[in-house]
Amino acid sequence: MADKIDLTYKFADMLFELIQQKAVNTEQSYGFEYEFLPADPISIKAMEKLHEFLPECGFVSRDNGFHSSSGIFITFEPGGQIEFHSPPIFPEEDDLFYQVLNVMETTNSQIQDKVGIQYVGKGFMPNRQNTPLCLKEKRYKNLHARMPKCGSRGHEMMKGTASIHLHVVLRNVRELPALFSALCKMAVSDDFKMLPDRRDIWNNTDPCRCGQPFGDYQSQKNPRQWIEDIVRFALKAYDIGENIPFEDRQNISFDDFLYHMTTLYTDVRLNIKWPTVELRTLDSMPLQFFKTRWDKFVSTLEDVKTV
Repeated sequence: MADKIDLTYKFADMLFELIQQKAVNTEQSYGFEYEFLPADPISIKAMEKLHEFLPECGFVSRDNGFHSSSGIFITFEPGGQIEFHSPPIFPEEDDLFYQVLNVMETTNSQIQDKVGIQYVGKGFMPNRQNTPLCLKEKRYKNLHARMPKCGSRGHEMMKGTASIHLHVVLRNVRELPALFSALCKMAVSDDFKMLPDRRDIWNNTDPCRCGQPFGDYQSQKNPRQWIEDIVRFALKAYDIGENIPFEDRQNISFDDFLYHMTTLYTDVRLNIKWPTVELRTLDSMPLQFFKTRWDKFVSTLEDVKTV
């Protein structure tokens, strides 16, 4: 037990330092990841054809995704969902926001015309649990194998759902309590909570890596306490390769831990890549409805006192 407590404090120290190193003290910026579901189930062969076509849309294959010179890049989810990642957007950059939406709309239209895959903004499509797993990476194969053992709807989550992840950049570690607690509150609000179909799927997917375990909306904890809570939850979540609590693995490194954190699906998540705090609850929707939610997200966080 003492070793596990020591590991929590050790990784919390390292995560705290990493955030301090990666944070950039600039004006607050925001971003999003926008997923679209294929209207009909697609095959691995169709995915391969799509990958071959994306360079014609201005995207170059790099780092497990497709990147464009505009800063927008594309990744895919296990059911063939396409996911567009925006560059950082400052509050006054409406032109950039609409540019990203235009790229998404144009790219989806070209894919439908040339590849025959129609992508739609919708949070859930039923009866996708037995469709092909469209990603070959070991990470997704391990998750796919785990899901029937830890819940009843994990394969539906992987292949039949789509969401919009909203990011706010961490400019320094001191901002973490206010931003994290603000997003926890937003996750259960009418404007940003999961719709009932998708919520039921999440509630029956994998209790050790999903849900809302950080429910302290009052922001009374200091940054280090938030990080300890995040680390403690992650250490108890099952490793997708060995199928044991991560803290029970042998000879784990901090890099192993950071990778493990990317497999967690909590409603609000610390994304160390940028770093950002990430709200994951919003269901995907047709593009014309997104601006209202985006404005609400940005304006709410602009009013949050972070330091």
